[in-house]
Amino acid sequence: MNDSAKNIDRRPIYWAFAVSCVLFVIWLGFRFAGEQRYYNTAWWQSRHPVMLTSAPQTAQPVEVRNEGRLTVVQTEKGLYFLSGTKYVPSAGTQVVVEANDHWELYLCAADGQYCMTIHSFCADAVWPNVKRDANGYAEGCYAPYLGKRSAEDIQKPPSPTTSPRGGSGKQSKQMPPPFGMSHPREWAALMGLPVPVIGQSSPASP
Repeated sequence: MNDSAKNIDRRPIYWAFAVSCVLFVIWLGFRFAGEQRYYNTAWWQSRHPVMLTSAPQTAQPVEVRNEGRLTVVQTEKGLYFLSGTKYVPSAGTQVVVEANDHWELYLCAADGQYCMTIHSFCADAVWPNVKRDANGYAEGCYAPYLGKRSAEDIQKPPSPTTSPRGGSGKQSKQMPPPFGMSHPREWAALMGLPVPVIGQSSPASP
């Protein structure tokens, strides 16, 4: 009985354990990167630098949903629907809007730290007076890459890509061109970012 126990091949067990460990490490890596992107940390900014920053605005949190991981912040520019509840600004504190080289939008403390992703934005809206149409879209609200594109825009050829500066192997730090009717560059000025309003984007539900 003891001899048969000694002859059991344990290599499949070791292989399964090793594969499980590798998958766990990969999952931790994706989780780490996701958290860094979610909150626009210094590590994420080193890879996707902030290109645009708005003037300071005064924050007033109006709703925090722990279960839904949603924070709604009122400023003089309108309502910000933020993904997460980790860095909720205190009432009366100064905040800024940041956009990186991929047009990811964040609402941050005035010093550029403690950021949360902007899920959607309602220009000039006052909580809780957010009007919705029959399809559930909020009037005067926008969300990155979630708006509808016009038929004319869909037929346009893609914009030529810009060659990276600084030689091969280095990532371009230029802001990408607008793409589609839902691109934030078309309405980012409504949040106070220093870009011109190119056109009206289809509203997106917050």
